[in-house]
Amino acid sequence: MNIVSVTIYRKDLPLADAFEHSSSGSITSLEEIFLKVEDEDGIAGFGEVRGNCQYVTGDTPNRLVGVLSDALAPALLGCDPLALGRVHEIMDGAVTGNTGAKSAVDMAIHDLLGKALGVPAYVLLGGKNHDELMTDVSIPFCPPEEAYDRTRRHIDDGFRLIKIRVGLRPFQQDVERVEAIRRAVDDHPGGREVSLAADANQAWSVKEAITNIRQLTPHGLLWVEQPVASGDIHGLRDVTQRVDVPIMADESCGTPEDVLRLVSMRAADMLHLKICKAGGLNRIRTMMSIAEAAGVPYMIGQMDEGMLATAAAVHCAAASTGEHFELWGYHRVALQPISGLRAEHGRMFVPDDPGLGVRVHEECLEMVEEFHL
Repeated sequence: MNIVSVTIYRKDLPLADAFEHSSSGSITSLEEIFLKVEDEDGIAGFGEVRGNCQYVTGDTPNRLVGVLSDALAPALLGCDPLALGRVHEIMDGAVTGNTGAKSAVDMAIHDLLGKALGVPAYVLLGGKNHDELMTDVSIPFCPPEEAYDRTRRHIDDGFRLIKIRVGLRPFQQDVERVEAIRRAVDDHPGGREVSLAADANQAWSVKEAITNIRQLTPHGLLWVEQPVASGDIHGLRDVTQRVDVPIMADESCGTPEDVLRLVSMRAADMLHLKICKAGGLNRIRTMMSIAEAAGVPYMIGQMDEGMLATAAAVHCAAASTGEHFELWGYHRVALQPISGLRAEHGRMFVPDDPGLGVRVHEECLEMVEEFHL
């Protein structure tokens, strides 16, 4: 089994519900890069990575296409996808970093391998621990009355963990929105089953984080995510040690090396793992193992991405021992070039078909370049 062709596609996915948080700016569409790898038997696997993600991975669509075209796609030709560890060595030798592009390759190879072997991708990650996954849902920056209404609708739709974007200035805007969401939960008949968390997306200094989190503590947050800059691990540890609410690392937690550093420094109480930051499902599995060995809880999540990337995260989550999942972002997309993933009442159902278990409507994608052995 060898890879004989690699095809790069682009496709912008307009959002039905645009969003903004402290580090993203306004996002009205997902600028996706798709990758197809095909073996000598004609079996194809697909991967996806979001291009307009410079605020987390440093990527842009053109940068991703350039790395895939100039370095990774040519290096993949002739590789045996069964030797996944060797494939990662080849990618790392071809270009340093660039976890977004590498995640698309790794995702496509898992899809290909699953199809070739007749097994779902979660089998390649150690087997399924979850048949369905309760996912959180985010409340964006918006007026308190809108936040109240959104919260009520999400509870009606079956969501039981609601994450609140914070990081506006003045901070009182965040306080008013959190208070409105807390009221919406308390007013709802199903509110007793609903939990809240907050995500600051690196918005605060260490002192601001400590002060602000203490002010939000009475609202019963399960955690506050990434309160300080991603590179400030010592500051993150200071916040973790000085507040009562658990602190989750997200932007600080990109690679297996980051997990090891965070765990050894006790810089965070929880970790948020994402395929695009890690460089693929293979490395997410390594990160889960480190966290599990250290007894540190983690969440499997994603950027706002299309259904293919979401399906890959679902397979990682299914194979995990985690309890928290963030797998909802693809619902913002107005029109998907992918089908087959099923969600209902705040639950994601794990596909059991071979590979990633979804169908790519290739005719809807815009081909950029193709490579052949």
